[in-house]
Amino acid sequence: MLSDKLITLLRTFSKVELNRLRKFVDSPYLNDDPDVLRLFDYCHAVLKKSPADLETVPKEKIWKKLFPNQPYHDLTLRRMASDLTQLAIRFRAMEHRQNIPAEEWINEQKALEAAGLDKHLAGIERQITRHIEESTTFDTEFYLFTFQYYWNIFNRSYRVVAATDYMAKLLPADQALESFYVTQKLKMYVAWLSYRQFRSTDRELPLPPGFWDHIKNQDFDQVPMVNIYKLVVNILENPAEESLFYELLEKLDTVGNMLSVADYRECCFIAQNYCALKINQGKSEYYNRANEIFKVMVARNALIEDGQLAEGIYKNIITTGLRAGEHQWVKTFIEEYSWFLPPAIRENAYAYNLANLYSHLKDYDRALEVLRSVEYSSVTYALGAKTILLRIYYEQREFMALDSLIDSFRIYLRRNKQISKNLQKEYNNFLNLVKKMTTIRKGDKKAIADIKERIMAASYNMPKKWLKDIIEELE
Repeated sequence: MLSDKLITLLRTFSKVELNRLRKFVDSPYLNDDPDVLRLFDYCHAVLKKSPADLETVPKEKIWKKLFPNQPYHDLTLRRMASDLTQLAIRFRAMEHRQNIPAEEWINEQKALEAAGLDKHLAGIERQITRHIEESTTFDTEFYLFTFQYYWNIFNRSYRVVAATDYMAKLLPADQALESFYVTQKLKMYVAWLSYRQFRSTDRELPLPPGFWDHIKNQDFDQVPMVNIYKLVVNILENPAEESLFYELLEKLDTVGNMLSVADYRECCFIAQNYCALKINQGKSEYYNRANEIFKVMVARNALIEDGQLAEGIYKNIITTGLRAGEHQWVKTFIEEYSWFLPPAIRENAYAYNLANLYSHLKDYDRALEVLRSVEYSSVTYALGAKTILLRIYYEQREFMALDSLIDSFRIYLRRNKQISKNLQKEYNNFLNLVKKMTTIRKGDKKAIADIKERIMAASYNMPKKWLKDIIEELE
């Protein structure tokens, strides 16, 4: 097989990117070996026809295609593959830089200054100044870029003995550096607080003495990320204060467009985690709050990252929407956003979530039909599919099938080594609750009160809303 590093890298490119990569490899300035271009053309042809074949084709066959009249030479082929890999990495980096023009401008500023091209330098600096003044997004990268720009200007003027407006050149660099440092420090502190919510740790993330007093400085009032992240810190440290959560939603609504998409998305996910905390405390109305946050993220195109939607986020949005009762909205989302999922898992994720939707619509025949096409490619799908099936059997009063499924479910939990002990315990508790509910008679107040208390203590991972709905029917 050809180099795994090369194959993995090439398979990440889209068709359009592969066409541009060919032009890159064909450039004599970047590559002076025509054999490397021929190797790329061979790989490109195989990728267009059948991507999986590139992982299995023998190296000797590739060599014979490239050099039909020469004996196989492994070292030469490996060197060509290595050169092509390095070119593809350089191309990937160049494509990334083109999406961040600020980085290019800073490099051009330094290069033109070093060459003594003052007129050209003045032109690029006018362009940078206009970008800073007209910017509507104020993330950490904006402040870092602004600092680099003004620092370059200050260093240039500092070397001139008769430099005028010394402080006017120094102060903008200092303020931009302060804004970058404070926003980045707050982001890291929020990341630590979020981690501490779900993982036990003795390690602290220290803040400089006087940090909180320092950021009360009015200079930071115009830095939207400082105001939002101060509020996020307050929420994470005082989760009982629900008014802070609604204040965050209001701020995201009013100044969210001033954040980068990545920062806005991160703040929304923190709000989602807060909703999960409240749901786990028995406040089911937070399903609606969480669903509204997701709907706003969809409307603002804040879900897609690098052209794709993460599988876990896709599933979480659908689960939240179903528990909020937004069936029609969920159906539209499943159809429209499945195309943004990674190709390798797209069909399976689509089928699983569609089956979940049908089960909530009580269209059990269609749910079972779609569920048959779901592959248990991961523990997540296996547990999820079994849970859907369990709900269907209970709703249809198929108690013999339900008992059989509960038994096989327990065996799966016991034998699968990928499932943690805590998760095994949670699912076994869930199975016990379902089993118990099949034996409770309507109107049996004592038994209903007992199991209701056990449901409230169950994990957020379990379908608590469905369990509570069953209890309401029994009541």
